[in-house]
Amino acid sequence: MTEAEQREYDSYIENRFEGAEELTEQNTDFLAPWEEIASYAEENGAAAAINELVCPKRPTDFRSPGTLSLKIEDSFAGRIPVIRVRDTADFEDLVTNVAYKGIRSSTISQTGASFVFGKTTRFFILSSKPYSNIPAEDLGLSEEDWAASSMELRFGHESTHYFTKQTFGITNNILHDEIMADFTGLYMAFGCYRAEWFLRFMGLLGEREGRLLHYTKELTEPVRDAVGKLLSEAAQGLEKWSWTDAFLAMSAGDRIKYLCRLGLPGMTGLS
Repeated sequence: MTEAEQREYDSYIENRFEGAEELTEQNTDFLAPWEEIASYAEENGAAAAINELVCPKRPTDFRSPGTLSLKIEDSFAGRIPVIRVRDTADFEDLVTNVAYKGIRSSTISQTGASFVFGKTTRFFILSSKPYSNIPAEDLGLSEEDWAASSMELRFGHESTHYFTKQTFGITNNILHDEIMADFTGLYMAFGCYRAEWFLRFMGLLGEREGRLLHYTKELTEPVRDAVGKLLSEAAQGLEKWSWTDAFLAMSAGDRIKYLCRLGLPGMTGLS
């Protein structure tokens, strides 16, 4: 790479968590109104709770209301409200109404989850779409199993973003965060981590485009290629690490803290 490209590369892979202190108090005030919403959903159905209490200004005409769920769920990151939507059209309409203020995104068909957060609210909206738009047959799974696993993978993925937000006050839309989130999600959904699957999600294996371009579209081509190589090496390092006694002895939260401090380049040396 040229000197300018090297600076671009170094800036992109800079560890945004370096020097970040852990927060002494976590924000859970947003949970109080969700207790009422979850109780209402249990009595009247998730669709009614969403349209009457979550998004009354832009109600969704759900096609399959009986397949919705709205609960406050436990995770390694803490309790979090979760709306699970199994109907693809319902999911896309709901995310449009809640996250995009009624304006349909041109990339909504590629969206499988939404972590909605602000000063007063935080919650997940999860779908059972094939994760990263990878068909079940590419992974040797049945469509039913892949749909269920995709939703659990998303729960683990979004919980990772929630954890870094609660622990450090930071959540980034960059590859350091994404590899940690996919690592956690895959491990939670399958009980193991496969670098091959993550690289398929990113488009670094197989013939499908994947998500890498989304996170590197502003980079010049030589820098994008270098980042892709780094990501492949980091994924292989994570897989080796996931079989070690040290890894198995750690909690999910401690693993994420470790990876936050380690940074993306540091993951390449894991074993």
